[in-house]
Amino acid sequence: MPLKRSNVDAGQIEALVKKHFGEGFTCFVTRNHASGRYVKAASPDVLARPRKVFFLPLGYEVIGEFKSENGDVFEFYREWEADRARAFVEEYKRALGHDLRLQLIG
Repeated sequence: MPLKRSNVDAGQIEALVKKHFGEGFTCFVTRNHASGRYVKAASPDVLARPRKVFFLPLGYEVIGEFKSENGDVFEFYREWEADRARAFVEEYKRALGHDLRLQLIG
């Protein structure tokens, strides 16, 4: 579920994603339930990077997702990179002043 808070700075969240996970990652991706694919979104929802084979885009590699009614839970799917996710959540709390809980899935 996308972050629906009106006072969340989406650009600042995107900057934190790029800082902690790398330039290839973005949080402006969402799941299109009709087609079953991930597509670009207007607000932060899913943490992913484009998957490419020989420079051809083939969807997205998803590593996390904002969940809950207000997007205050961050589900992270790679346990072996949990330190990055913890650092992201801590800086998110400091920079944006909103609570965000980390939930490791996997």
